[in-house]
Amino acid sequence: MRETALKFFLAALFPAFLFLSSCKAGPKTPSSAQAPTASQTKTVIGVAAPDITVAAPGGSLVKLSGLRGKVVLINFWATWCGSCDMENPSLHRLYEKLKKYPDFKLLSVLYGDSRQDANIYLSRHSYNWTVYTDPGGRAAAAYGLTGVPESYLVDKNGILQGKVIGPENWDAPEVSAFIEKLIKE
Repeated sequence: MRETALKFFLAALFPAFLFLSSCKAGPKTPSSAQAPTASQTKTVIGVAAPDITVAAPGGSLVKLSGLRGKVVLINFWATWCGSCDMENPSLHRLYEKLKKYPDFKLLSVLYGDSRQDANIYLSRHSYNWTVYTDPGGRAAAAYGLTGVPESYLVDKNGILQGKVIGPENWDAPEVSAFIEKLIKE
């Protein structure tokens, strides 16, 4: 399992290096979010993922710990982020492939952006996943967010299995196979 997690991480590292120009400080920043401190960065592969709460479109709150039993892909992004725009087509293909599994959940978390802009963006690109907001920037702080896109893969037991800083090719065979393996375990 560790070797597979390492392969996932290395597969994610190369595209992240190529696209190191991920959106660090975009034109909009959440007014209530502070820059994360080192003590807030608790994202270590093989360790329990920080429990976060995000808001669904209707205002209901979704807590990561409430999704135990599901493999959760947390993707922080923004409509103003060029790297996110480059990443989203592959994320959409992955989502379309995996949404049939009841044990898979995509938490697409908006960062420093408005739900209205996100809805327009999703509609324009025909993406059909749910977008969550991060009240007070607490989820971003818990994960020590350095910019967007930034993604975290959490297994059914709440353990962090992957971390990608920058854009990823989500529908690459080795990446989707790794996620499907976690779903089927």
